[in-house]
Amino acid sequence: MNLKPRFLLFSATLIIISGIAVWYSARQQAEEIIDQWAVRYAEKQVLYDKARALQPILREMALSRQFARSPHIIDWARNPDDPQLQARAIEEMESYRLTFSDNSYFVALNQSGHYYHNNASNEFAGHQLRYTLDPRKAQDRWFYDVIEQQRPVHLNVNPDVELGVTKLWIDVLLRDGDETLGVIGTGMELKGFIDQVLQDSGGDMASLLVDYRGAIQLYSDPGLIDYASISNSGPPVNTLERLLDNPADVLSIKSAMAELVATGKPVTTRFVHQGERRYLAGVAYIPEIDWYEITLLDFETLLPLSSFSGILLICGITLLLAMLSFNLALGHAVLRPLRQLERAMQEVGRGDATGLALPRVQHHEIGRLVSHFQSMAAAVLESRQDLELKIQQRTEALEALIRTDPLTELLNRRGMDEQIHTQLQRYQNESQSPGFGIIWLDMDHFKAINDQHGHTQGDAALSHIARLIRDQIRSTDAAARWGGDEFLVLLQDCNLQRLNLLSRRLCDSVAQNPLPLGDDRDSIGLSISAGACLCQPDDTPETLLRRADMALYEAKKAGRNGVRVRQSQPAKAAE
Repeated sequence: MNLKPRFLLFSATLIIISGIAVWYSARQQAEEIIDQWAVRYAEKQVLYDKARALQPILREMALSRQFARSPHIIDWARNPDDPQLQARAIEEMESYRLTFSDNSYFVALNQSGHYYHNNASNEFAGHQLRYTLDPRKAQDRWFYDVIEQQRPVHLNVNPDVELGVTKLWIDVLLRDGDETLGVIGTGMELKGFIDQVLQDSGGDMASLLVDYRGAIQLYSDPGLIDYASISNSGPPVNTLERLLDNPADVLSIKSAMAELVATGKPVTTRFVHQGERRYLAGVAYIPEIDWYEITLLDFETLLPLSSFSGILLICGITLLLAMLSFNLALGHAVLRPLRQLERAMQEVGRGDATGLALPRVQHHEIGRLVSHFQSMAAAVLESRQDLELKIQQRTEALEALIRTDPLTELLNRRGMDEQIHTQLQRYQNESQSPGFGIIWLDMDHFKAINDQHGHTQGDAALSHIARLIRDQIRSTDAAARWGGDEFLVLLQDCNLQRLNLLSRRLCDSVAQNPLPLGDDRDSIGLSISAGACLCQPDDTPETLLRRADMALYEAKKAGRNGVRVRQSQPAKAAE
């Protein structure tokens, strides 16, 4: 064999080996890029899913706590045989029923064991007493377990045999001081909650909620939920082992759960497997309900590596043809451009866009190779920018979801809590800081509007009042929908005269601007009652809100559509 064919054969062998090495290196770089950005995307996604799952639960928990603090309910629970107290308590129950998203409630009394309930269709009107709890019955053990554990709030997914329903129950202890009078709360229809929250992520994602033992509390497949876990004295049946095939993956998820509690991190990630598919699991702890939110992202669907393999294969083939065609100019025409290309790939692998600025090469195989690389690198960078944009959009949506009431577009309770804490800290830490005040507004006869005109008009009335509030306050002030038909206004740089004046102006504005029904129909007359107070140096958020609540109660008691201003010490109310 002549030297030329041998040299060509030797060169071809070297080229093939080099091409394989380059292909493998580029593939590894692509995998590292995918892993890095997929983890960041998963962290934002699990926080978004956590907020989306937590928002409806927190709303119902807040209403249930308020329900449990009702004086009418407490008085009756201490004297359940008093018919007058019972009638007033049932009227209070029914008013709260309309505020819950499921339009249902339950009240279980510790003294008598009586269980009261009514549902969204008002099926048990006049017969709210459904049955009597029995500690010997397994289906009633949840009540006595909640009483025994003395947890103020507990979530429990459980089928009610007597009522024939399966719900996510929110159990709140009914207390008077240190005495436990019973358990009170509401339920969220399980299927509706799953359809709304857990089956809204698309086919490439799945979300579930588990407790500290790994028992599945909420999942898109109801057959994998560990029902009535509060009353299960033994090990849970439906756990992460039912979902993940590999025991090592289960241990990895549990170690992530322990890490979140120990470090206080908002989210952590792990790679797990379901069958032959690889998933990226994002785990977040929800301290408000003592559960963990797990989001599983299908790694291959979100960021398929196969899209890079074709490009890399083309690069290898082009490299081989180019080197064989120009073997006589190997050093000048091939090796030097390859060295430059290798450095550029390393720069792109490190996220440096300067790797795209390669020197101009003649229009032959090496030139096409460089062009393919630049296309691949541009695609990688474009994908990275797209991921960053999605992360930003998810973050903005999460911030809005956490702090904004979707109906009125005012702050929600959490957002206003942050405003109150910030203003109170500023007022107490800065000696020259001006005072501020709050106005607690409550819509009069809101239940009557819902009953006569429907909940759609009730929601329209709340939005209408929110717009009137925004028109009356300054841009430096803040307004929030505090819950149900209640609003809270925070006034900066405020004195008693301005507080009283704005409270009266808000009441007058609502009274003078009825809600139009449209289609030339009559409008709905509206009115609100206002309770206000100024912040004092020794105030806490709780004492400040309690004083405003007491002022609101006095305004309601005085006949509604009125204003009461309460100072730090009992004083004459201002109209």
